[in-house]
Amino acid sequence: LNEALCGFEWIVKHLDGREIAIKSKPGEVIKPEQSSSAPFVKIVPNEGMPSLGNPFVKGNLYVLFRVEFPADGELNAKAIKELKKVLPNPAMDVSYDEEEVEVCHLEHADVKNFGKGGAASNDNSYDSDDDEGPGQVQCQQS
Repeated sequence: LNEALCGFEWIVKHLDGREIAIKSKPGEVIKPEQSSSAPFVKIVPNEGMPSLGNPFVKGNLYVLFRVEFPADGELNAKAIKELKKVLPNPAMDVSYDEEEVEVCHLEHADVKNFGKGGAASNDNSYDSDDDEGPGQVQCQQS
């Protein structure tokens, strides 16, 4: 996370034996991956594999990034206070009376379960317009 926000510099030994320094540009921010299967990608132009038939022409060297964030509970109150001083302001400032408003916290989830939640029930009085209970459904073919 530090390098993603503040910059980085690495030495990489190239396949041809040279060492190249890969350095972030001043102010460049490496983003977290968009999904668990798609890392953030940058390239180093003309430092990839040589072209077939012409070893003097090289492709791009692809660099895949995975930004590591602190684990839950890893940051203490002092560290959080310092981060809030230097990072951009949050999207909105919220004020409320804790006696009147119920405070809820987020829990881990899997997006694959989206739309599958809710209480399971075999009998739901809101499903039917009649008071006689669920009716039988028949399919007729002609």
